[in-house]
Amino acid sequence: MKLPSAPILSAVAEPLYRAAVEGGRASLEVLAERAGIDYAAAADEVQALAAIGLLEVSCGEIEAVPPRIPLEQVAAEHAKAADATRQLASVFADIWSEAGDRSSFVEVITDEARCAVVEAKLMDDTASTVDGLCIGPVSPRKARTGMEIPRPGVAVGFFAAMERGVRARGLYGVSVLEDFEGLAAVHQCIAVGEQARVFAQVPLNLMLFDDKRALLSVPGQKGARRSLVIVHESGLLDSLVALFDVFWQMGVPLSPESQVVDALGGPASDEQQLLSYLAAGLTDEAIARDLGVSARTVGRRIARLEEVLGAHSRFQLAIQASRRGWI
Repeated sequence: MKLPSAPILSAVAEPLYRAAVEGGRASLEVLAERAGIDYAAAADEVQALAAIGLLEVSCGEIEAVPPRIPLEQVAAEHAKAADATRQLASVFADIWSEAGDRSSFVEVITDEARCAVVEAKLMDDTASTVDGLCIGPVSPRKARTGMEIPRPGVAVGFFAAMERGVRARGLYGVSVLEDFEGLAAVHQCIAVGEQARVFAQVPLNLMLFDDKRALLSVPGQKGARRSLVIVHESGLLDSLVALFDVFWQMGVPLSPESQVVDALGGPASDEQQLLSYLAAGLTDEAIARDLGVSARTVGRRIARLEEVLGAHSRFQLAIQASRRGWI
C-alpha cells in the first residue's frame, strides 16, 4: 500500500511567501533578501512552496500564487495519508493478532524508555479531551526493595495540549494531599484549566485520550518499575471510559488553595472536635456557637475535611474519619 505524501513546510515558509506577495515578482536572491532569510534556506523552501503550488518559478524569477486552491489540495493530500495510515494500521493489527493469538486492541509495553515515548506521543496526538485516574504518589513504605520511586510531576506534553484547547479532567487519590510535590503538580494542572477532583480510593492509574485510547500503568515485573497497557477502540475501552465517569462523579473538587495534610498523624484538635460534633448530629449553627466561629467557617472546615478524606457527603466523611480512627 503506497501512502500519499504532501510537502512539509518549514518556519521560513510564511515570511518567504509574504515577501513574494508584498514585493511582487523577483529573483531568488532578491526574495531571500526581502524575507531576511539565508539564500540556501530560501532556495529549499521555494522548491517546497512551488511543489505545493503557492509559488510559480519562471525564467529565473519567482511569483506568488493565490493560496486557497493549492492549500485545499494539501489538506486533501494529508486527509488521504491519514486514511491510508489508518487502513495500514488495521492491516498490521490483523497480522499481529493472527501471529500468536494476540489481541489487536491491546498492547503491552515493558521497556521504560519506550513507555516514556509512548506517553508523550499519546499526549501530543490528543485533539479534544484527556481524562485521568491517578492513585497518587507512591509511599516509601509501600515501595518494593530496590525500586526507584519517581517524583510526582506533570505529564510530558500536558501544557502543550492545554494550549491547543484540550479539555482535561483528573481524579486523584488522597495521597496527593499528603505530598508537597504531588499537590504542587496538581496545582500547576489546575492553573492551566484542568478540572481536578480527589477521591479516597482511586483503584488504578488510567489515562484516556479523546476516548479513543486508554493507557493503564501497572507495576512492572523482574525489577521493572512499571509496564504500560495501551487499549485501542474496543468494548474494553468503552468499559474504561465508563469506569472513569463513575469515579469522577464520586470525586470531590480540588481547589487551587488545597494544602498538604499530614496523613501519618491525626487531625488537629479542633478538627477532631468538629468531627465529634458532626458524629453526634449537631447542626452547623450549634457547632459554630460552641466553637465561637461563624456557621460559614464551620461549613468551610467541613468541606476541607471532606476534600482531605475524599468524601462526597457528610455521611461519607464520618465513615472515612472513623476508618482512620479520628473519631
